[in-house]
Amino acid sequence: MTDQKLPSIRRVITGHNKENKAVITIDDFASNHQRHEGIDNTLIWSSDEMPVEIWSDEDYGSREVGIQPPTRGTCIRYIDFVPGNPREQQRTDTLDYVMCLSGEIDLELDNGVVKHIKAGDFIVQQATNHAWLNRGTETCRLAVVMLDSKKRPGVGDPSPPRMKPHDGTGLIPDPPLQRLVTKNNSDGKSVVAWEGIASNHKWSGRGMVATLIWSTDECPAEVWSDEDYGARALGTQPPRNGSRFTINDYPAQMPGRMHRTDTVDIIVVIDGEIDMELDDGVETHLNKGDIMIQQGTNHAWWNRSERNCRLAIILIDAKEGELEITA
Repeated sequence: MTDQKLPSIRRVITGHNKENKAVITIDDFASNHQRHEGIDNTLIWSSDEMPVEIWSDEDYGSREVGIQPPTRGTCIRYIDFVPGNPREQQRTDTLDYVMCLSGEIDLELDNGVVKHIKAGDFIVQQATNHAWLNRGTETCRLAVVMLDSKKRPGVGDPSPPRMKPHDGTGLIPDPPLQRLVTKNNSDGKSVVAWEGIASNHKWSGRGMVATLIWSTDECPAEVWSDEDYGARALGTQPPRNGSRFTINDYPAQMPGRMHRTDTVDIIVVIDGEIDMELDDGVETHLNKGDIMIQQGTNHAWWNRSERNCRLAIILIDAKEGELEITA
């Protein structure tokens, strides 16, 4: 087995200047690492309230944060597992959005079920006990977004969608999107709830297709329900105190459209390349593996390449400001 060092993690953060114009505030390589026994854990961004703060100048990726995010908070990490990493069964009171960016890894649940995860697969974990085991020959990199969740079953305070879903039809994403969702059964054991091709698509008039993987409508997030939150019909802006996890495919030569939401947006380039334009005309080019955090900024996505670009996009409800929602 070999310990393959993966590329440095480029993170791009957007914010607002004094005139409320969208600007790039950070463009660097993430350096807030925690390393132990075959695992390299890099904090990209975090939050400690809901709706999320997006009007601050603080670098929330430089904080010291434990595995469990703060109450009503979020942690965004890249985690690298070297081949032969130690088996460590664990769980947190969180809803986890997981994206396999490179390599392969086994997800082991506490009932002995093992699921093999490959680059391009997407997992939703609802506070389930699990272990990650890299039995391959290459380092595996996961992008993980952890949202504070309910500690036990109970009645919550859900919010209705704030926007109606868009109509439209179009092409099905290619390659298909493999989705795996875990939950706790009535005995408190982690089990696979849903596994298969994600099929809840929404098309734009420009050819982009967004596929819903999961969503939430309250904070702390619901993780004790039997509902498939990836089957809902949602607009772009997530529900109050909620989130929206989609995989967006942007076809070759697709023009951009300026828009914004009252959200913190976590964007991971799964495949291809794309240009992100801000409202002053400044563009930032993103490549496979880059991660961007947008703090309620006006922007447009331009795919000027000759092939499809695939982005994983997680929108989390954020504090309102003086700017209009235009998505």
